[in-house]
Amino acid sequence: MRIGVNSRIYQNSESGIPYYVKLLYSSILKIDRINDYTFFQTSKAKMLGNTRTVNLPENLLGNFLFDSLLVNSLVKRERIDAFHGTSCSLPVARIKGVRYVVTIHDLAFLTYPEFYSKIYRTYFWFVVKYSLQNADMVVCDSESTRKDVLNYFRIPESRVKTVYLGVNEAFLQNEKKTPLLKERYFLSITTHPKRKNILRVLEAMAASNVLRELQYIIAGLISKEHLTELTEIISQLNLQDNVIVRGYVSEDELISLYQNAEFLVYPSLYEGFGFPILEAMASFCPVITSDTSSLVELNPQADWRVNPENIEEMTFKMEKMAVLSKDERAALTTKNRKFAEGFRWHKTATDMIDIFKGN
Repeated sequence: MRIGVNSRIYQNSESGIPYYVKLLYSSILKIDRINDYTFFQTSKAKMLGNTRTVNLPENLLGNFLFDSLLVNSLVKRERIDAFHGTSCSLPVARIKGVRYVVTIHDLAFLTYPEFYSKIYRTYFWFVVKYSLQNADMVVCDSESTRKDVLNYFRIPESRVKTVYLGVNEAFLQNEKKTPLLKERYFLSITTHPKRKNILRVLEAMAASNVLRELQYIIAGLISKEHLTELTEIISQLNLQDNVIVRGYVSEDELISLYQNAEFLVYPSLYEGFGFPILEAMASFCPVITSDTSSLVELNPQADWRVNPENIEEMTFKMEKMAVLSKDERAALTTKNRKFAEGFRWHKTATDMIDIFKGN
């Protein structure tokens, strides 16, 4: 088979969906020696393999033109048998004889519309709606996202499958990294502080003598707008001496942050998956998550899940985590590590190859 992949989004910074594209297809290209893969992009700045391009500007209009219209010209020219839309988008028209597969990572623009502009919501409603109509198979990262797709859109249940993602093997290595901070700290990974619920973590910390004895590191790719808002709130809560906003960090730095943290707190309001949870578990870092969306599927320890809108509950769980005994911590992290080892990219890749074949 000749399989075409819309990897345009891989040109963006390696977090979220670009990270997914990289890890999925690195694994697929490693194990699949039968099928041929061609990647379709608007630039060759970053490539995963055999790549074809249509040069367009990186903006909303350029992305729409490529994903919804122009990519089909590459599909036709390369005589593709199966096409994968890696980020919720398929062309608005189908080419006869091509099997179309789309991955829906989440429907945050519908579940929490207040976090997105009207233009953004309208654009993605149109894109997702027509992609679901044109797809032979819809793939979701979690059961939670699968249920959301079936709830918001009229689509046969038989055409929607859950394929869990994996944990990067780098986080499963046992090499101990040098701590980046001498003080004790807890950690959050975020891109969107409001949706990831970082603001409530800050409120919990401000009201807790136990938590204020620690440092709080916030890492992740944060936009200038969100960074400004985050900095203002940290100042308002008088937490300047307690909070370190590191922004985007390298893979080695991230492994070190997980390995040496007291715990990861990931109280997001909504997630389609949640890479940081499994990465932390793989790194023997205790984890506190929300009891919502896909996070219930990724955190098997119900005692360490919280209502993300309940600051008192969040504070209680974080304080309790901060004073775990050595034995309690070891028991928890060992269970979590074993759980994380069940999420492997080899399995994700094998499942996707079967879907491309129509199995």
